[in-house]
Amino acid sequence: MQKHATLSFSLLLTLGATTVAQTSFDHDRFLTPGLAPPGILTEAFPGVPVVAIPMAAMGLLPNDEIDALSYGDDQDIGALHTIVFSPDLMTMGMPGTGVAFEFAIDTAPGGPPSASGDIFVQDPTAAAGNLLAPPGQGYAAGTGTGDENNASWPSPCVAGGCIDLDAFDYGDPMLATGVYFSLRPGSPTLGFIGAGPGAILYSDLMGGVPIVATLAGAGPATAANLGIPNLNLDALNCLGSTGPIGAGGGVIAPGIVGPSIAGLAPPPSTHLLQYSVSFTGAIDGDVLVRVGAGVFAPHTPAPVLGLAPNENLNALEVLRPGCPPAAATVFSYNGIGINLDTMVTSTVVIGGAWTATLIPQAVRAGGPWVILMRANNAGLVLDAGLAFFGVPAGFSELLVGGGFIANFFPAPHLGGGIPASFSAAVPPACALVGMPWFAQSLVFGDLPLGAGLLDPWFSSAAGGVVGTF
Repeated sequence: MQKHATLSFSLLLTLGATTVAQTSFDHDRFLTPGLAPPGILTEAFPGVPVVAIPMAAMGLLPNDEIDALSYGDDQDIGALHTIVFSPDLMTMGMPGTGVAFEFAIDTAPGGPPSASGDIFVQDPTAAAGNLLAPPGQGYAAGTGTGDENNASWPSPCVAGGCIDLDAFDYGDPMLATGVYFSLRPGSPTLGFIGAGPGAILYSDLMGGVPIVATLAGAGPATAANLGIPNLNLDALNCLGSTGPIGAGGGVIAPGIVGPSIAGLAPPPSTHLLQYSVSFTGAIDGDVLVRVGAGVFAPHTPAPVLGLAPNENLNALEVLRPGCPPAAATVFSYNGIGINLDTMVTSTVVIGGAWTATLIPQAVRAGGPWVILMRANNAGLVLDAGLAFFGVPAGFSELLVGGGFIANFFPAPHLGGGIPASFSAAVPPACALVGMPWFAQSLVFGDLPLGAGLLDPWFSSAAGGVVGTF
């Protein structure tokens, strides 16, 4: 057992941390103090969510409450897109919608019916308005549905209902170099910086006091400039520059926001920006855009999303918008054929799941395996044990090259030719479409011949191109 533990730790140091699709979110922790920790959370799947971005990194105070967030990388809002959202605790939804079902029944047995805390996707048919987000677009690092039960932390539900999902984003917080957000009324930082709850704030995550974001060529992103004076900006989706404030971080890009998948004609927006407000009663379920100095227009009215008048959209994101259809490809290869452990994989489709299956040699004992995914392939005959641990283990061929994409650490395989599989969610990002990828496993488990330390050998490999189907 000590041998395995040492190897696992060595691999973590040598190859880097696990990378899977992420979901960033913040729950209304003041509804049930102590249940939701402060900061931006992410699901370290498998495992309970953790605080990925602490309040201190954003320059916030302990009693601040994040009310909306975006990493400023929502570039797809300039094209046709599907809206993803979460409602508040009192939202019932229009009849026949996913929100109405979750409010009355809920797909998670044993918990109180509630649509708050759930993630919903605009129904592509526009017949029901919305559906509960399917696997790949919900919780559990994207592998589960949008039901709050899949938040797996404990569930953000108590006897009287489920905690509001105040904000979420499909972006990976570990890669963030800045974040756009708003704060709930009464948050002490608002008074400290002289901003209101309708302003879009920006932090470069360096611990300094946040600033009011800038609308490129149009002044600060204050509530008055957004056309929502004295209102609370409750949900946000935008494209803007990130990085240090002094180097230009915090500027929201100009441009026309495209139509939603319902086919509505887009209003003449001024910036790549969508937002929603709360506490008004009349437009709380609408997705808005800025159309001029101090003026907004509805981009997607609440009924198009399956929400009734006076209901509230509480968090906002977009999903796979504007991606031109592209077939995903996959192929297997084995260099000069000396790698005796076999790995085969599925295609990589954005918003879906990628699965790799290892078939270890029949004479190999059980042990760990590590999947290396890279942007390039390579061919180099080497001794894997000697290269990684300084102990000869026999020759195998490295078939992936440079261009790091991810390292994955599945559960150990059983050896003896018994297949072992691993799946990871693929982010629903159009920027990935057409990207080449190559994957190969480093396989451990003692072999009957040779003196290697757990006999690490490389497997056969797979490669392909990312697609939309």
